[in-house]
Amino acid sequence: MKYIRPLMLVCFALLCIGSFYFTLSYFEQRKPLKTPIRIIAQTGPIKEGLKTDYLAEILDLSINDPKYLDVDEVEKIIGKSPLIKKVSASYLNSETLYIDYTLRNPTFALIDLENTALDFDGHLFPLSPYFTPKKLPELYLGLKEVVSFDEPLKGRKMILAIDLYNLLKEEIKRIDLSHLNEKSLGKREIVIILEYAENVTHTLRLSPKRYKEELDHYLDFKKNVQDQGLIIDLRVPDLAYIISEGKKSSL
Repeated sequence: MKYIRPLMLVCFALLCIGSFYFTLSYFEQRKPLKTPIRIIAQTGPIKEGLKTDYLAEILDLSINDPKYLDVDEVEKIIGKSPLIKKVSASYLNSETLYIDYTLRNPTFALIDLENTALDFDGHLFPLSPYFTPKKLPELYLGLKEVVSFDEPLKGRKMILAIDLYNLLKEEIKRIDLSHLNEKSLGKREIVIILEYAENVTHTLRLSPKRYKEELDHYLDFKKNVQDQGLIIDLRVPDLAYIISEGKKSSL
């Protein structure tokens, strides 16, 4: 009997050790293997909105030097791209990284800066070579300060640009807000170029505070006008100064 108790203790200890290693082995097998990424799969609202090579480049991945990245790190890196609105990442298997992302939608071509688009939220991002060329309304803000692609543009000019876009939409060729904050009231204006057909444009000069009322005035006036190349100054209440083919009149 004196040997039974120690033997039972030894067996119990061995059982505990065996259970520990079995449990450890089980969870080790269930942990994802941190093997190098060899394949990138992508999805999004736009089929292959970005080239897979671009995603690999910003993740610093290459065929010659593959490496493992945690999904949180992948989302952080790709989320910093000015082109990306939102992103999520996961692994389909140990070697295949899956990225689902949404691109920003260009609303304006910002002509203050070369090859730059602007979305509804004021984010700046490059147009070429990432987006298929299409006709975008131009926006000129008269920027004097250095702007960052990391932060969206905010303030009165952005709010006004979006409001004008919603009011006029596809007819807009250009919105010029560069003289919005002039010290002289005579120079303070919003300039909008509307294009209805080839070589049929109306250039509107509006006041910053009364532009909605002035646009209503213009829309009533436009119903009876077929002229091409009109410049219409609506900044004086209840009047429209019109220049057409070198002639000036008021209504």
